[in-house]
Amino acid sequence: MSAREEILGKIHVQSEISHPGDFKGASEDFDFKVSLEVVGARVLTAEALEIEFPSRRRYDKTLDGLSLAEVEVLEIDGEFGVAENGAIWLTEEAMPHRVAPFICQHLVINVSKIVPNMHAAYEELKKPSSSFGLFLAGPSKTADIEQSLVIGAHGARSLTVVIRA
Repeated sequence: MSAREEILGKIHVQSEISHPGDFKGASEDFDFKVSLEVVGARVLTAEALEIEFPSRRRYDKTLDGLSLAEVEVLEIDGEFGVAENGAIWLTEEAMPHRVAPFICQHLVINVSKIVPNMHAAYEELKKPSSSFGLFLAGPSKTADIEQSLVIGAHGARSLTVVIRA
């Protein structure tokens, strides 16, 4: 027997992998606010948002003639949040431009609907409401090989979420 055959003979191949299930019943274990904090986002009340960003404005599709580089604080509405991981589903209709959530300095997202997990999120996506959408979780972050964390390297430096009733 060759060395190759001997090595390959020691590899155990599992023929069937069981599905983890539909997670019904476990979905209540997730806390959207905790998940947001884990990914680096802040959760504020509407009143605290007024104090934090008093001069923010909402931009329409035209950006009122501004260039994207001039948008310091962008406030948009998310379709729904995912309690499991703090992700928020954004559609093109909520954004003044597809790149806007990534080019602004500070992103504020209003969320009024929260689903428990990604299984429920994909059920929501079966009801198409837009031709473009994305899940966004937390502010932009990256780390190099020396494990130096940089916030805002590829997008917004901060994400603030307001949970509206």
